[in-house]
Amino acid sequence: MKAISLNLSHTHYVAVEGKTYFLKRHAHSTQLLPTACPHRGGPLHMGEVTGDGQSVICPWHDNAYKVCNLEKKSLPTVRVRNQISTVIGDTERCVPLLKLSRYD
Repeated sequence: MKAISLNLSHTHYVAVEGKTYFLKRHAHSTQLLPTACPHRGGPLHMGEVTGDGQSVICPWHDNAYKVCNLEKKSLPTVRVRNQISTVIGDTERCVPLLKLSRYD
């Protein structure tokens, strides 16, 4: 396993071995959640976060997904000030992205 540190002001998304993740910040948490909706692979990163921060609503079909369930497929993260760190496999490559061209 290897640790990767990312600057939050320069990173909104990351790609790890063909899967993309978006940065979700709410209150006291910062997470790297999968961009693909579990239902049909829609652009979950373009969805709205509910007011309580507990769910993300997919813009394609209005399905609400609890963040605690999305976290099961997220990257583990630790935030210290303006840096976020995650752990990936030794052979995996992590690429920080400012935007996702196929959805934006």
